[in-house]
Amino acid sequence: MSSMFKDISKWVDDNREECLILLQQMIQIPSPSHEEHKVAEFIESKMREFGYSTTKVDSLGDAMGVIKGSGDGRDFLLNGHIDHVPVGDMVDPYSGKLMDGNKFGEQGEVIYGRAACDMKGAVAAMVLAGRALNELGINLMGDYKVAAVALEEIGGMGTKSTIVDSQFLGDIVLIGEATNMELALGHRGSMKFDVVVHGRSCHASAPERGINALYKAMKMMDKIEEKLAPSLPVHPVYGKASLAVTQIEVSPKASNVVPEECKFTIDCRNHPDFTDYHLYEALKDIIKEIRVDDSEFNATVLPGNIINERKFSGFYTDPEKHPVVDEVFNAIKEAYREPEKKIWTFATDGRIYSHLGIPVIGFGPGEEKYAHTQMDHVRVDDYLNTIKVYAWLAWQICGIA
Repeated sequence: MSSMFKDISKWVDDNREECLILLQQMIQIPSPSHEEHKVAEFIESKMREFGYSTTKVDSLGDAMGVIKGSGDGRDFLLNGHIDHVPVGDMVDPYSGKLMDGNKFGEQGEVIYGRAACDMKGAVAAMVLAGRALNELGINLMGDYKVAAVALEEIGGMGTKSTIVDSQFLGDIVLIGEATNMELALGHRGSMKFDVVVHGRSCHASAPERGINALYKAMKMMDKIEEKLAPSLPVHPVYGKASLAVTQIEVSPKASNVVPEECKFTIDCRNHPDFTDYHLYEALKDIIKEIRVDDSEFNATVLPGNIINERKFSGFYTDPEKHPVVDEVFNAIKEAYREPEKKIWTFATDGRIYSHLGIPVIGFGPGEEKYAHTQMDHVRVDDYLNTIKVYAWLAWQICGIA
């Protein structure tokens, strides 16, 4: 093991309590989408305190920090979002408390709270890795950059703003979304379709006079669940496409009226072998099939590509085309353990950088299955090891002056 990594590891171990406190403080600041400024300002103040060369918070609530290198190496940009989904029925969502992992079937301690896993754990690790580099006197050739971005949960406007308005880019980008300490190289695409089922309204006291659009919609949703979803194709890189009905609403919204219209939303995670065209055709086929036995059935499909911000492309950082993948793989192996190469099941802001031709890798603490749940937490050991890995990756990617 490199003596430099031993120094990084010792720094994290020696500063364990401060590392835990920083993440707890970040969790304790609520930051649902559109309300990120307070936590962004906190993160920016910490980067200043930790000796970052430049720091800023932009108008959207994105916090950015740079540790300047000598200019002769590759710039390493680490991106993580600081907004989170609603807390729902989560108990003490902003406690950030240290807990026994047994409650979640984990060994050791965990830090609990909304966004611990998705994804303030990774953002705190990015910030602290920069502190470790500075306090250990490690002078990089390339710039070490941290982008703690807003609005990821609702489309990625924060990351887009850092690129367009601040030209905040790197030669290599790491996305810290939860990977369970494995190496992520991409994700499937994401698209949302609306289906509007038409009926005829009437007074609910005489339902036989109308055509209940909700009942009709249920027929189509059953077909989607029972026939379409299981039949979706598998891609050799991205895995199986998936879809789910996630929202439903009726019109008019009156409890004593049979609804004349029912709209439901389909969230589809797709790949090159299952595009928006394929989903559109599959839904039209279901409508035709239902109409064979129900002449009153009438529905309209609204593809996501005609609705702004409802279609995200996937991406894949191919190791055959990007040698940095093997560099990162070997660095993680040396600093932690040999990671599995994987694909995220969900979409990330990595797609934005990838479409600019920048190699994107993913590594972060936490498991995908706990994101957006009442059990949002991150294992303490994984969080601390992530700080070590990020600092070691900076040493490897940026180079030493």
